[in-house]
Amino acid sequence: MNQQFQSICLALSVATVSTLAAELSTNAPAATKPPAIPPKPPSPWQSTASMNASASRGNADTLLMQAAITSLRKWDKNEIALGADATYGSNSDPTTRKETTTAQNYGLYAQYNRILSDRVYLGLRSDARQDRIAFVDYRATVAPALGYYVVKNDRLKVKTESGPAFIFESLQGAGTANYLTVRLAEEVQWKINDRASIIQGMEYLPQVADFGNFVINLNLGLSTKITEKASATITFQDFYRSVPAPGRRGNDLRLMAGISYSF
Repeated sequence: MNQQFQSICLALSVATVSTLAAELSTNAPAATKPPAIPPKPPSPWQSTASMNASASRGNADTLLMQAAITSLRKWDKNEIALGADATYGSNSDPTTRKETTTAQNYGLYAQYNRILSDRVYLGLRSDARQDRIAFVDYRATVAPALGYYVVKNDRLKVKTESGPAFIFESLQGAGTANYLTVRLAEEVQWKINDRASIIQGMEYLPQVADFGNFVINLNLGLSTKITEKASATITFQDFYRSVPAPGRRGNDLRLMAGISYSF
């Protein structure tokens, strides 16, 4: 009997100790964790940098390179687009080792749009370009515009812009000229599928006092995604000046392939 009593007391003691341990564990303060670091907010700018190049070796050693960067920001009813590009090309005679520069030009632009409705906006565009091979010391344009989306959906966007523009330019051998023009422009953005897209744009700027004096700028680009941020690109550009600098041709064509990266 005494032995049974001792066993019961021992069992009750073990149960009491276990209950107290569990209670203390439940009421113990939780381990302190360091505060979570909030994720970095995404940049308000959508930017793309690209590099295009072509080269040949043999009877003539040629090199053509182009680098460009574009950025876009949208907020409320506002849009700002910025861009810059540079092109350099050379040709070397393997026999004489004489090297000739075949392309050397630079350009930049900025455009602000104020959205008025789902399809209509007011814009102000300014761009500048220098082309040493075409003897263009500088050509700058300031152009307010009324823009309209003819088509606007997830796959296809087609827009037009029109308005007055003012050109400031200096051509080697022809001096400087400042004149009023009309700017007519269009742009097509076609998302063929989830990986491939086409962007085409053209602008036509005839002088108001002489419609035989005009500038046409054409750009056509095909882009195919390699990764989520990198794409392979093919770009065709045409810069046409109806009245070029003395001794120069009016047309400058480029066809290039390269890589672009979005960030």
